[in-house]
This record gives sequence, structure tokens and C-alpha cells, in this order.
Amino acid sequence: MTGQKTILLATRNLAKEAKLRWLLDGLGYDIQTLGDRPEAVEPDEEGRTHRQVAAGKSLFWSKQTDGFAVASDGGARIPALGEGWNSLLTRRAAGADADDCARADHLLGLMRGRRGAERNVIWVEGVALARSGELLASWEVAGILGRLVETYDPRLIEGGFWMPGLIYVPRFGRVLAQLSRSELEEADHCWNELRRRLRAFLDGATRA
Repeated sequence: MTGQKTILLATRNLAKEAKLRWLLDGLGYDIQTLGDRPEAVEPDEEGRTHRQVAAGKSLFWSKQTDGFAVASDGGARIPALGEGWNSLLTRRAAGADADDCARADHLLGLMRGRRGAERNVIWVEGVALARSGELLASWEVAGILGRLVETYDPRLIEGGFWMPGLIYVPRFGRVLAQLSRSELEEADHCWNELRRRLRAFLDGATRA
């Protein structure tokens, strides 16, 4: 894999694009985005896990670039809702055309009347790396992030990543969207662990 120094960030969500860019920050790769490919058609999301969905995205987009393609897929597991909530449908639970406020209102409506640990949120995130239609690596990480708020500040849920404005982190006394970068590094176990794994894989690939 030596010499493959281009990576396509396989998302049109600008907030997620920033997260994927952060995974690779400082590694010296030439970063490409789907903003440079406005005509490209998005693939259908298929898979029974976030890892499988991320893998499908990375495979699809890797066929359209000369280097790597990295993709992610994530969602909230809410134990209190049981089968009434599917983490794979986190973004689409309120409907395909819902905006961020509608998504937040829908979820908090489902949680109405629940208190304490019943409002716990477990975040699950999958990341996958592919090249030329070959899946090279994929991972899925889950971890408790915090508890769902009962009311929210609409200013904190705009721009594609709406859940961080709804998840209160007791350790810091604020929602995820209000945390500093260093605080997020402590609180956001999933993305930090995925960053470690992806960077270790790419480091090994470069040395191979």
C-alpha cells in the first residue's frame, strides 16, 4: 500500500466530514471530499450493523478514487426504548425529510416521562477503510456517552450532528456540543478509539 497517499472522505455531511478529517489529522494524506463530486450518486445504506453500513459506503466510494476511501456510520442505542428504537435509523427515525429539530423533537418525545438512568445513551460508531473495491479494515465501537436532556438549545443541533446537543455528560455538566476538544477526547470514547485504530492500521500499512 506504499504510495497511496490520497483518502476520500466518503460523506456529504459536513459535520461528519470534519470528524473523518480529524481521524486522519497530521498523517500527511491528501484529503479529498465529496464536495468535489457533486454529480456522484449516493449508495443505498445496507447492513445490519454500523460496521457493515460503513464498509458498504467505503467500498462504493473506493471504486471512484485512486486512493483510499474512509466512511463511517453511527447511531444511538437507547436501552430504555428497547425494540422501539433502532440505532441504525437514528437519523431517519423522524422521517427521511426531517430536519435536525424534528429529529430531536421526535426522540425526546419518545423519552417523555423517563428519568435518571432510563435516559442513558450508548453511542455506536463504525468506520471502514477500502481501496479500489477492496475492504481493508473496519471497526465498530460502542460506549456510554451520557443522558438525553429533556429540553435543548436549537443552536446546538444544527449542521448535521444533532445528537451532541441532546446528550448531557454529567462529568462536565454540559451537553457534548458544548465541550472543548480536550473534553471531547475524554468523553467521546467511540471516535477516540476509532481514531487510534485507524491510525495504527495506516501506520502499519505505510511501513509494509
